[in-house]
Amino acid sequence: MKKWIFGAAVCFALMFSSFFPHEASAKVIWDGMELKKGQIGKVTILKQTELYQLNGTEKTILKKLKPGEVYRIYQFLPGKLGLGGGKFIDRDNRIKYQTPSKEKIQALGVKITKHRYQNTFDYPQVTGLISKSAQDKINETIKKHVRASYNAMIELEEQEKEDRENYYDPDTDYEFWYDYDYSMSYEIKYNENNLLSILIYDYSYTGGVHGLTSVTSYNFNVLTGQQLKLGNVAKSQTALNKIKKYAITDLTNRANRGEMIFKEYLHDMKINNERPFYFTSNGIVIKFFEYEVAAYAAGMPEVKVPYSVFK
Repeated sequence: MKKWIFGAAVCFALMFSSFFPHEASAKVIWDGMELKKGQIGKVTILKQTELYQLNGTEKTILKKLKPGEVYRIYQFLPGKLGLGGGKFIDRDNRIKYQTPSKEKIQALGVKITKHRYQNTFDYPQVTGLISKSAQDKINETIKKHVRASYNAMIELEEQEKEDRENYYDPDTDYEFWYDYDYSMSYEIKYNENNLLSILIYDYSYTGGVHGLTSVTSYNFNVLTGQQLKLGNVAKSQTALNKIKKYAITDLTNRANRGEMIFKEYLHDMKINNERPFYFTSNGIVIKFFEYEVAAYAAGMPEVKVPYSVFK
């Protein structure tokens, strides 16, 4: 029974988070050109040069590239530059080759690895950042949360033992009421433009019909390691008020369409630095806790807020 309850809680959380899929990836612009993942540089043609395919050491000329044309470079070989798809040009005085800054490369997304804490909870860590200091700040912030979750699990196990000894009555109580449970999971919600958004979910069951899930958002500037709160994005009370007004309108409209939204609670919502949120390509998504603005079956409702609403 306990596993069914936990599964249902996770299902609700994932189901309702999927109502707001990400839009197209944000673009990283480098000198007027969109930087693509896997791209290591660009070439500007100075003098007419041949584009060719390589078959071993044999070249097959495909066409002549004209002065002023610009191409992305994905591969570097001795004396050659790869344009992708097995196509190359010679690296000589007929071309100008440039490479993007480390900041631009990192803006395409940072590498995230999965770790295991005490053989219990999986958690993310960033690697290969330009700034070792920023990397350490981000990773320690996440690990601090994981340690707290693990300690909460241990405390709940002790509480279960005490409650079973002191209160459990096999004649009147369901045994599963005392099968307490604690789990932690995470989602990487955004990893572009040197911004990183991670949501961490903590679930606990302490008896009754179902458990409860809380969510904590971690948003970082990966260049500095700074943890970003909502007030760092919406930088005035006026901006925060605009987000609240937008969220009330959105949730009211959804309630009118039949969703399980508590319209009478909406004006009591708090839009401040404690509000969980994550970045998207053109704005943010704010999250609400279970029961905060909707029935339990609605999970954790989200509202996507474009930057144009509050910037």
